[in-house]
Amino acid sequence: MLSILVFVTPLTRVGIGNLNGALFYIVGELTYSTLFGILTCLPGDYPLVVREYHDGIYYIFSYYLARILSYIPLFSIDGLLMLYVCYWMVGFSSSVSQVLFATLIAFLVEQSSSAFGVMLACISPSFPIAASLAGPLLTLLSLTGGLFANVGSLPPYVSWIQYLSWFRYGFEALAINQWSEVNGANSTFWNDQRRDEVLAQFSFKADRFFLDQLLMVAFIFAFYTIGYMGLWIRVYKSR
Repeated sequence: MLSILVFVTPLTRVGIGNLNGALFYIVGELTYSTLFGILTCLPGDYPLVVREYHDGIYYIFSYYLARILSYIPLFSIDGLLMLYVCYWMVGFSSSVSQVLFATLIAFLVEQSSSAFGVMLACISPSFPIAASLAGPLLTLLSLTGGLFANVGSLPPYVSWIQYLSWFRYGFEALAINQWSEVNGANSTFWNDQRRDEVLAQFSFKADRFFLDQLLMVAFIFAFYTIGYMGLWIRVYKSR
């Protein structure tokens, strides 16, 4: 549907805005489908994990690690297929390096969402509570992700949320990757100044490209760590 709406978008002022919107949509699609898929399935494991752990069949960490590893291909392949279809139908810049970096960024966005979903499922006592928490939290994270409001002009009591949002880091990284180089005839007049002008609309900076990716890696480890601690406490107290 996204590819149909912005099929082979020209690099006019409106076209650039449409491409930025498409990049943010990709981040959102990678996030919502992954997170709610996990919240729907993972809480159902809890009674079995409690019983088998206390029966001495396996450690909590063994189950947790196995579940994480099983989610990596499940919540990577579908997102990357969507990315590749969108990349050429929408008309994103498609040099080899840009496609490879977009693949990495999309993978990190989806894994950040997966880790956040696992964390919510593990620290929440039930699926309804996890789902009720996910909605407002994702709304806050997406609103401070860069598209709906300029991250440089957010009021102080809200602006700190952007630093906890993989929407912001994923969108910024994809935007930097997209506007570092453009396709075809447009490449003759495109330069770093034009790139920076586009990024400045969102208060993004090109020199944060690798930092954005590293922060998403940190989010993944942090979310999984918190999730494991929450699951361990819940299982231990259920004795």
